[in-house]
Amino acid sequence: MNKASPKGNPMVRRNGFTAGFKYNGPTMFEANQPAQTLPQKRSLWRNRDFLKLWSGKTISAFGSEISGTAISLAAILTLNATPMQLGLLGALAGIPALIIGLPAGVWVDRMRRKPIMIASDLLRAAALVTIPAAAVFGILSFVQLVLVSMVVKALTVFFEVADNSFLPAVTSRDQLVEGNSKLGISDSLAEIGGPAIGGVLVQAITAPFAILVDSGSYIVSALLLARIRTPEPLSQGDGQTPSMTSEIVEGMRTVRSSQVLLALLAATAVFNLLGSFFGALYSLYVIRSLGLTPVLLGVVISAGGVGALIGAASADRVTRRIGVGPALISGMAVHAVTALLTPLAFGSVPQVTAILLFAQI
Repeated sequence: MNKASPKGNPMVRRNGFTAGFKYNGPTMFEANQPAQTLPQKRSLWRNRDFLKLWSGKTISAFGSEISGTAISLAAILTLNATPMQLGLLGALAGIPALIIGLPAGVWVDRMRRKPIMIASDLLRAAALVTIPAAAVFGILSFVQLVLVSMVVKALTVFFEVADNSFLPAVTSRDQLVEGNSKLGISDSLAEIGGPAIGGVLVQAITAPFAILVDSGSYIVSALLLARIRTPEPLSQGDGQTPSMTSEIVEGMRTVRSSQVLLALLAATAVFNLLGSFFGALYSLYVIRSLGLTPVLLGVVISAGGVGALIGAASADRVTRRIGVGPALISGMAVHAVTALLTPLAFGSVPQVTAILLFAQI
């Protein structure tokens, strides 16, 4: 325990005698009393429910990064997909987030989060396990990859929305910042390590069976979440909540009334749309045109996670120096310029790998 400052608490003052030999020390009664203490924040390492949430989130995040790499490689290496098919895979997989993003947020706010997260994990596991099962029987198709990707993306929307608002249920208010930080670290580590692990698994056991690892990660996550014992109250249970439609309309009205929000929304939409095409074709180009192995592809993609971590660490300093708006514009401009290095990569495999690593970071 942290004792109160000696200067502010005469009961624990060390100088029992002061000038004039006037006794200022504790009386016999006070000496037998416990020292006053300041309130101490409970460590999250002793919060078992948070540790279960954090562990499940971390395992699930790594699994998602592994399958993100493995699904593209399953289309390329197992199904010999064309560039057009890979573009469709990337575009169609992103549709669920566009369609159900707003309704999912409103709907999740009206329900308990833990059952939604558990159901999302189990359903994602069930959807993904159909890919290796179909591969075993020789009936895996491109259509199945697209449908499974769309289902998993839709369920991920619900999981992420519920996950973001579930943290306060298992932590106290003074633990929220630390809890969010730990969850953010898990995401960053998954972005760094997940693709590399995925590349190794694809090369070792083929892409469909690498996806099986992600399916297992979702089951483990669901089991950990089910063991959380902290009761979770309904966030809006008074029966006076506005309709889902009115909340969505109000949110859209807020965006339309702000030029800043409208510009951010438009920029993000264009960035994500074109990024989905770039990402879908990236693996195909690196594997077939540049001749990299799945392991090297995973390492290159993981470098993007390192770059994201560096950007997050320097974001506060950059925005303080040049402002939020210029920082956003500069970040997108640098991203666009470095992306041009991908089609310009040439030389031996080590040289190409070095160029791609630089572009990712």
